Amino acid sequence: MMDKFLSLEFPMQIFWGVAIVTSIFFVIQTIMAFMGLDADTDDGAGFDTVEMEGLSGYFSFRNLINFLLGYGWGGVLLQEAIPNMMWLEVAAIGVGFVFVLVFVFILRQVMKLSTDKTFQLDEALGQIADTYLRIPAAKQGTGKVMVSVRGSIHEIDAMTEGEAIPTGTKVRVTKVIGSELLEVERV
Repeated sequence: MMDKFLSLEFPMQIFWGVAIVTSIFFVIQTIMAFMGLDADTDDGAGFDTVEMEGLSGYFSFRNLINFLLGYGWGGVLLQEAIPNMMWLEVAAIGVGFVFVLVFVFILRQVMKLSTDKTFQLDEALGQIADTYLRIPAAKQGTGKVMVSVRGSIHEIDAMTEGEAIPTGTKVRVTKVIGSELLEVERV
């Protein structure tokens, strides 16, 4: 096995070496990510990503591994199709960049799945709502309003400082009181 490796031209030894070593790192990195031990998190020292005007997320250890993985295997697999070593280098570098772009795209799509889409009562502030159950005057009790936030309708307890608000009246949410109560006024 080692004899076959040593019989290769030097550039092909580099491609094979990079491909094998980065494949091992990639497998370890993938296993750690699935186990929740992802080592590519920002440690506060800025070693994970370099913020560069919209290029954030492209400069990290993970993407270095992705680039080298594409570079190494691109060089190995394209050697028959591209006999000129200079063009093979260019093609391998191009494959490395494509690997980085693909993995960044995939990671961003996965991160969208983890976005918290739960309703926060503060999001109702300033929204127009429909009175569902009569709201007594001068904060003498609570009624209910139905408010639409991000396309979802929520039924929430409400009170008002002014006069009583009958069912079916449009109101504006003016204040959030605690974690389950809104203050509203007629529109």
